[in-house]
Amino acid sequence: MNAANVVAVGAFFAILMAGLIASTISGYLRQRPGVRLKRRVAALHDQREYVKREQHDGEQQLLDPRRRAGDLPALQAAFVAWHERIQTVGGPGGLRIIVIASAVTLITALIGTSFASLNAGLRLLVCMAVPLLAVRTVYAWMIARFRQRFLAAFPDTLDLIIRAVRAGIPVVQAICTAGTDSAEPVRSTFRTIGDALLVGAELKDVLERAAVRLQVADFSFFTVCLILQRETGGNLGDTLENLAGIVRTRRDVRAKSKALTAEGRLASKMIAAVPFTLMGFLYLVNKPYLDVLMHTRAGHKILALAAVLLSVGLWMINKISNLDTSR
Repeated sequence: MNAANVVAVGAFFAILMAGLIASTISGYLRQRPGVRLKRRVAALHDQREYVKREQHDGEQQLLDPRRRAGDLPALQAAFVAWHERIQTVGGPGGLRIIVIASAVTLITALIGTSFASLNAGLRLLVCMAVPLLAVRTVYAWMIARFRQRFLAAFPDTLDLIIRAVRAGIPVVQAICTAGTDSAEPVRSTFRTIGDALLVGAELKDVLERAAVRLQVADFSFFTVCLILQRETGGNLGDTLENLAGIVRTRRDVRAKSKALTAEGRLASKMIAAVPFTLMGFLYLVNKPYLDVLMHTRAGHKILALAAVLLSVGLWMINKISNLDTSR
């Protein structure tokens, strides 16, 4: 690794740290009580103005009514939707985690390709592909963790709403109660829904917006139950009690499928680790033995083909062994 690469890596790391420090300070300043109060008052004022101006189309937003995908360019709208999705599944620090993961993998790729003596085109391809793969992996992990935590606490929240409804409490007040007494991340979701309902938003619009934002099938069932009950009537307590039973049954099915496929998933991880373990061992014991793979064009083709085949095999095993019923 020459001096230019060391300087480039050091400069990139310094810029990254400066950006993280600036982001932390900016977040701290935005969370001050006075700033939060002004932002909340401005948001409520803008929401009232939007409702008055757009009553005929019924497209009131759950959070910031000024941000409508139709008013933005396609690329910007996609980025805004992706950013909101990250905030939903990862919380306020979700984007920071993705940036750190991409930066660490980029530095690792730069260092690894400098030691591997690859040509410029292949080095550029690796340095672009590895951070993108890391971002995709971290994003998928955040979604899986969010769904697992949400589905673990959601049945208890349904029980809380059922008891409140049977005690004679209106459903809006029951949702607000769930936004204070439930476990995370269900608590923040229902708190957002309750705040939107208290400022005058329609229950149907708020629930549909939340279902699109969460993308969890069990919450979509809850949305359908409340909307149908509001339009057709009926005993909401019994309906939600049946839904709670269905949600718990689906959770048990997911746990059982995960237990039954644990052997296959463990075997796939062990098989995937074998090539890297052998190459590391040979690098320490007999480094010239790997020169054919590292310093020849045929060796580079063999490594690329092995990486593609290994990725395809792991993807197929993952698809076969995972039974995803959360969407």
